[in-house]
Amino acid sequence: DVVNGNPRAEVEIRLLPDGTIVGSKLTQSSGNKAWDDAVLRALQKTETLPRDVDGRVPSALVIGFRPKD
Repeated sequence: DVVNGNPRAEVEIRLLPDGTIVGSKLTQSSGNKAWDDAVLRALQKTETLPRDVDGRVPSALVIGFRPKD
């Protein structure tokens, strides 16, 4: 679908110490259900996130996603 503007969806991601994504939930809707759903689907397909520069992975992370960023 076409997303008008540059809406921001905010998602809380729960991670294991190795970066494996064990859960994600929308904490702030972008106002565009198609964009919100696309963000959640992309995280499910990602499965893992990389470690931080110090080699650590936080247990939870909140990230904002915009289609034009």
